[in-house]
Amino acid sequence: MMRGHLPGAALAAAVLILNLCGLAHAASGEDIALKGNAQGATPCSDCHGGHGEGQPDAGFPRLAGLNAGYIAHQLASFADGTRPNDIMGPIAKTLSAAEQQAVASYFAGLNPPLAAATTPAAPDPVAAGAVLAQRGDWSKGLPGCGQCHGPGGTGVGSRFPRLTGQSAAYIASQLLSWKKGARHDDPIGLMKSVATKLDDNEIKAVAAYYASLPLAGSTAPVTAPVASTTSPAATKPATGAATFTPPPESAIPNNKFGDMVRLGETIFTDTQHSAKGFVGNNLQCANCHIDRGRLANASPLWAAYVVYPAYRAKNGQVNTFEERMQGCFRFSMNGKAPPAGDKVLVALQTYAFFLAKGAPTGVNLPGRGYPKLKKPAKLDYAHGQEVYAAHCAVCHGTEAQGQSSARGDVVFPPLWGAKSFNWGAGMGSITNAAEFVKANMPLGEGGSLSDQDAWDVATYIDSQERPQDPRFAGSLAETRKKYHNSAMSMYGRVANGVLLGEKSPPSGILPQAH
Repeated sequence: MMRGHLPGAALAAAVLILNLCGLAHAASGEDIALKGNAQGATPCSDCHGGHGEGQPDAGFPRLAGLNAGYIAHQLASFADGTRPNDIMGPIAKTLSAAEQQAVASYFAGLNPPLAAATTPAAPDPVAAGAVLAQRGDWSKGLPGCGQCHGPGGTGVGSRFPRLTGQSAAYIASQLLSWKKGARHDDPIGLMKSVATKLDDNEIKAVAAYYASLPLAGSTAPVTAPVASTTSPAATKPATGAATFTPPPESAIPNNKFGDMVRLGETIFTDTQHSAKGFVGNNLQCANCHIDRGRLANASPLWAAYVVYPAYRAKNGQVNTFEERMQGCFRFSMNGKAPPAGDKVLVALQTYAFFLAKGAPTGVNLPGRGYPKLKKPAKLDYAHGQEVYAAHCAVCHGTEAQGQSSARGDVVFPPLWGAKSFNWGAGMGSITNAAEFVKANMPLGEGGSLSDQDAWDVATYIDSQERPQDPRFAGSLAETRKKYHNSAMSMYGRVANGVLLGEKSPPSGILPQAH
């Protein structure tokens, strides 16, 4: 053997050791952020600050505290050109997938103080932006930003980033990019749809509002003021007929009655916390009754209130409005009915009464419930699964588990499983689910799915296991015969090889683990 040379096996081992050593000393996320990498990436800190705090006046966003999955996804989009950017494109291309993940994880773990802009936002745009961010404007099909990004803009999952902590200039620039079509990496076109419904002043207002929120909003309740809603919700249902418009929030009186109205609205929109003793799943009343129970064709509260007392085939008797709400807690909320006269029911009923002020009683108002759909020749489970993956999974999760904000608020409800509505709920009917989906989903884009898409995705959703019907008395066949004897109910039928209802999670509020 010649001195200074290694046999093949020894040489291969040496190369492997050198490679492993190189991996062991590869640039960490912190190194790349502060120093760049060996492939020519400039340090992230040059533009985004030494701690990822951003540079508001220069329009460079805050990276600190963003979801790691979101940052990694954006880096990949910059690299492959899905999100065109003359600065970030070349930098992202020098980062390997592992380096992208490392950088994302590094910034996600930071939480420096907010970087202050030299020109603070004026208060007027902030107040106007609060309405759009928290309420939206359903007169033009615009959901509130918080319905995807979470209350206070704290972020939801890897596709809906935190907005608090970003500068007004950056938020406005991105909304304008979506509006003009320069940015198109948003899931299922949601941001394009939202941005095109905002004029330039509204964009500035929303941006100013989120820039004004304290970073502590990620762990504490949002305390920013909310201006009263003065514009109509949605005054024309799908049929084109004019419908009743509920009074604006500014009409709520400042007295004891008004306090009860406001409590009812709070329970309606945050049922998880405000009525938690009666809720057994991860839903809010407002999930199915959009725009706080105001929106026509989304089962508005005002249209329901004026038709009670009414006979209901579901229980074979005349129900008061209070009894109707008790049923909602028992079935849709998979919980237990508050007792008659309970403050929760009084508040909800008072809120409904306020919304219906001026509406005729005993009249089936246009916009009540969901618009009727003609039944199709067939229902296609497999096609419904495809529709779900393409249009629903980004918000509700691939397994319909729902998604919560970084602060823990349920933002997108689960559509099946132990934390969803039970088999006795109205949404357990394929007809109801299809009509709701057609009129209202994806959020802010109601009517964009075909009728067949709506029927099939409803079939897919309602062919999954969920909590047991609370009326179940030991026999699946008898429960189906008595309560689900319809082609539009999958309870007690086989779907995808599963006899639905046979192994349902128990209904009702489950004991908490200790």
